[in-house]
Amino acid sequence: MNAKATSETVFQQKQKVNYGLDAPLFQRSALFGGLSAVVLGIVAARWAQQHSLQAVFNLATPIAWTGLWFFLTGCVMLWGSKVGKLYLRDKIISSIRWRGDERVLDVGCGHGLMLLAAAKRLKSGVAIGIDIWSQVDQADNNPQSTLANAQLETVADRVEVQNADARSLPFPDNSFDVIVSSFVIHNLNRAVDREQVMREIARVLKPGGQLAIADIRHTGQYERMLRALGWTSVHRWFPNFLFVTPTRVLRATKP
Repeated sequence: MNAKATSETVFQQKQKVNYGLDAPLFQRSALFGGLSAVVLGIVAARWAQQHSLQAVFNLATPIAWTGLWFFLTGCVMLWGSKVGKLYLRDKIISSIRWRGDERVLDVGCGHGLMLLAAAKRLKSGVAIGIDIWSQVDQADNNPQSTLANAQLETVADRVEVQNADARSLPFPDNSFDVIVSSFVIHNLNRAVDREQVMREIARVLKPGGQLAIADIRHTGQYERMLRALGWTSVHRWFPNFLFVTPTRVLRATKP
């Protein structure tokens, strides 16, 4: 196989890597429901005009505009799932100081967005992803999809996945050099559960270890929790919109 054919094969493989559709139920409802509302509203408004039914027209117009808002929201979320979160991932991974021999943990790895990007920075280290594999937060979320992506990204020899709850990490104290997590912890509705996750992360990260958390809510709580545990090297990035909703990234180093 010549170099050109090899390059084309690699390109085709990369095209098949799938990091999942986030909030799939809402996205599909927004796209298809929103588009349906736009069509219904426009048709009803034109019919009302033809028959001089002002009340129907007054009702149809906001239906069309509301449908348009939902449809555009769905489009932006789709862009975030397929493009935006990749840019944000690269920005986060590049902010971490890598040696190449780190032991990395991805809390709530999903399809491996952060996990596999971290694995690409390793030479002799290992990247471990844990998840409960919820289908609500990400479509087709399962260990097999993550491992398939690892094969396509040619990092399968440096990646492991496990079933585990972030509130009770199955690892000894001071086990990891780097811990990452993206758009996961906010899914825990109770503040006490989110605090427990932060305690577990702090427990299994080595002294001097690096932490990077991206989330759409509660990053202030994560920062306060770490500071209460005695961490001083903690800061949050300004909000960005690479993943649709305002996202904050928390970067910290364990003392």
